[in-house]
Amino acid sequence: MKKTPVLLFVLLSTLTAFAQKLPIDYVNVFAGTSNSRWMLFPGPSQPFGMVKLSPDNQGNVWNGGYEYSVNSISGFSHLHGYGLSGVSYMPFVGDLKFGEEYYKLFPGPPDGPFGNMWTAGYRSRYEKESEKGSPGYYSVHLTDADATVELTATDRCGMIRTTFPKSDKSTILLDFNPPTEESSEILACTFKKVNNMLIEGSITFKNNNTNGTTVFFQSKFSKPITSTDSWEYEKYTGTQQTYGIDFRKKCNVNKNITSFISKGQTGIILHFNTNKGDQVITSTGLSFVSIENAGLNLRTELGTLNYDFDKVVSQSKETWKKLLNKIELKGKEADKAKFYTNFYRSFTGKNMMSDVNGEYLDQCGKVEKVQAPADAVYSSDSMWGTQWSLTPLWTLVSPKYANSFANSLIELQRVGGWIPQSPVSLKYALVMAGQHQNALLISAYQKGIAQFDPKKVYEMIKHDYTTPGEKQPCGGFAGNIYMKDYMDYGYVPDEVGATSHTMEYAFDDWCLSQFATALNKKADAKYFLNRSKNYENIFDKSTGYIRRKHKDGTWSKDADIFKMGTDGGWNAPGFMEGNAWIYTWFVPQDLPNLIKLMGKTEFNRRLEEGFEKGYVDLTNEPNMQAPFLFNYSGEPWLTQKYTRMVANKFFSTSPYTAWVGEEDEGQMGALYCLMSMGIFEMKSGCSVEPYYDLSSPVFDEIKINLDKKYYPGGSFTIKVENNGDGNDYIQSAIINGKKVENYQLLHKDIVKGGELKIVLGNTPNKTN
Repeated sequence: MKKTPVLLFVLLSTLTAFAQKLPIDYVNVFAGTSNSRWMLFPGPSQPFGMVKLSPDNQGNVWNGGYEYSVNSISGFSHLHGYGLSGVSYMPFVGDLKFGEEYYKLFPGPPDGPFGNMWTAGYRSRYEKESEKGSPGYYSVHLTDADATVELTATDRCGMIRTTFPKSDKSTILLDFNPPTEESSEILACTFKKVNNMLIEGSITFKNNNTNGTTVFFQSKFSKPITSTDSWEYEKYTGTQQTYGIDFRKKCNVNKNITSFISKGQTGIILHFNTNKGDQVITSTGLSFVSIENAGLNLRTELGTLNYDFDKVVSQSKETWKKLLNKIELKGKEADKAKFYTNFYRSFTGKNMMSDVNGEYLDQCGKVEKVQAPADAVYSSDSMWGTQWSLTPLWTLVSPKYANSFANSLIELQRVGGWIPQSPVSLKYALVMAGQHQNALLISAYQKGIAQFDPKKVYEMIKHDYTTPGEKQPCGGFAGNIYMKDYMDYGYVPDEVGATSHTMEYAFDDWCLSQFATALNKKADAKYFLNRSKNYENIFDKSTGYIRRKHKDGTWSKDADIFKMGTDGGWNAPGFMEGNAWIYTWFVPQDLPNLIKLMGKTEFNRRLEEGFEKGYVDLTNEPNMQAPFLFNYSGEPWLTQKYTRMVANKFFSTSPYTAWVGEEDEGQMGALYCLMSMGIFEMKSGCSVEPYYDLSSPVFDEIKINLDKKYYPGGSFTIKVENNGDGNDYIQSAIINGKKVENYQLLHKDIVKGGELKIVLGNTPNKTN
């Protein structure tokens, strides 16, 4: 009898343990999916995966792809990367024709009425309650098709499980030209029915970011295909321009085909006979090299699983669990949901482009093979702004992925001669400004996790910072577009390009000076350190702001520091996605001097006014560092106040308001993670002795489970006392028994493990 309470306690403890939520359970894959970019999707992928399999429901529009508020779906496509799209499957049950002349072989507009022959294509409505999603899994019931679709993915393969009703008119449509954000033009497409359970093909497309990319696919089906047709729409030559254009086009359908070559608005119809509850599992391997490699990827990643959809889901979730479990939190449930959702998004934006055998196509279409230390190569949007977001998060929490991406940059330089700033589809895309991808390389070395030869990488970066950028023979532009003028004048003249480039280049110069110092290259270190002060050349001491400057050294007459574009657009004259007020603060490498130029009192007054009046733009990259600037100007309590304000005000898990601006392939997500943990890297880890800027964390406790392969410390825990609403201010901070000085935490102190104890209060501590 005496054992009963003990047994009951054990039982209750066990049940409680089972009921505890894991980090993966907090992720909301639908957060921010309204009014979002193509690259933000609710469907499954692996970290940095090639396949990003997800529903689409919009037309060829900006912010295309998936829109949370649209209650219909037009297809499930396998690629959702910057400039990358294709291989869209959609189940359809019923007649594909209206009468004898017209077909429904187009997606139809998201706002078009269903049942109207002018607008009703193959898209299907769905009930929002039927839609489910989590890392590694997505499902929805399509009302019009009366079919349930489930999605999962490996690195290079997608798996779709479709549960059909009873019908002899069950089909799966493969649309070669579905709507995308970039309105891709289909240059060529091929199809082959290998047998009644295996198909393969290719799609070559171009858009604003790539002159031509080919994606190859091979798909296996768990149920035999009864017949295969193709469709081709002719160009529209009529006069109607308001509605029903796709419907009015002439559609040519070819019956019982086994192969197909075409271009433009085309697709394939795969017919199945189904009983109620029959499931068709579609396993698709992708490659950007060849059909053979697509098949190899499929066999390698899914071949032994024998259509075991649930096992693939389990494996995918296990990968995400290991990554998300690297940080354990104690605090409010809503804050945990925000954190893990943003942490998840920090790893879904990049796109693997190499196959399981290491092959990939370089920017000229030549087959290359990944060389050590690289293990893969990745396509990516611009790395503009990542110095304050992805770089510090990746290098601290997931050095494995930080190294993988860093080594990809080095591999692409090996075959292309330049380190790519925007390796869209592995080509040299001219997107945004600066070369901030190199901060990742330098930070990896300074933090002791790099796997590359530092001397070789140093010379690569030095080449790019001393050689004017140039057009590439196979298209695109490598390097800094205004480097020649920057070197000639010491700034980018207003007649040539945006003044803000000077600020971006100067920071990059400083990072390289630190790399040179670490490698004992004293002359280079001095040269690039001096060049990092070029921002002073465009600092107007009479106004205390940076300003557009002509080649002859005179100032531009337009000195409106708040001007944000002549037509209300993103770019002010002379400034990329910002204005003079915003970019004046872009001197992370030399803040003491900026404070001196401005005056400490004026520096703090302006910056605080910027937060109170909304001049600070925390929806975009150029002002990411703004809340932490007070740490350098003697008023760190304002950093503590505004970082918590930003974390609470500018982020949520709502589909509509998760991020105020663009999420930008994980950048805003990574920023939230850092800010909510109370850390930031003003200098992106490029310092010879990397350190983190400290602020007040959102959570009661944060445990970072360090990767022992890179950091032997095991774990580092931040414990916060008196955390709560209104208690924004740090009263004391002790790391491993020592007082934290200047609100800075050395990287080496964190990764050797231990504990940071922070006490918060409701009044600023102005004595530290």
